[in-house]
Amino acid sequence: MILHAAQALYPTADPAQTPAELGAGWLVVAESLSPTEPLAGDAGRLLDNMLRAMRLHRHPRVYLAALERPQAGTAAEAIDIAPLLHDMVAALRPAMVLVLGHVAARAALARTEPLGRLRAELHQLAGCPAIVTYDPAFLLRSQGNKAAAWADLCRALALVQAASPGT
Repeated sequence: MILHAAQALYPTADPAQTPAELGAGWLVVAESLSPTEPLAGDAGRLLDNMLRAMRLHRHPRVYLAALERPQAGTAAEAIDIAPLLHDMVAALRPAMVLVLGHVAARAALARTEPLGRLRAELHQLAGCPAIVTYDPAFLLRSQGNKAAAWADLCRALALVQAASPGT
């Protein structure tokens, strides 16, 4: 896997208008999104809709860390991304990390259990809570899992809200 630098998804969001209950920021880790245009294409639009439903489009500190599999025959080398991701989380200090999909969960958490088991647990990345849910590209192929993904996102939001001062 290759871990691309985190990029802000909503850099023009006004920090003064950011609801306090959204926490200090969010980091989304996903494999199937374009590292250069993460909110483009059907999967990107679905992710954008999911984040907007959570009101995260109003937060300037929502970042995407895109994972990419190296192309066969290229000089790019697959590496263990866990230490790089831990450094990224430590630097950004988000209130929550959303890990989207089984490939991202395996790479980020260095765990091999099925996605269903990983979704059921609250994880930690560099001292930050992390929730695993379905990848947007998978949700486009398997519409029946959208409700479960929404439940995961609501759980992540509730955890951040419970930890936020003044909520």
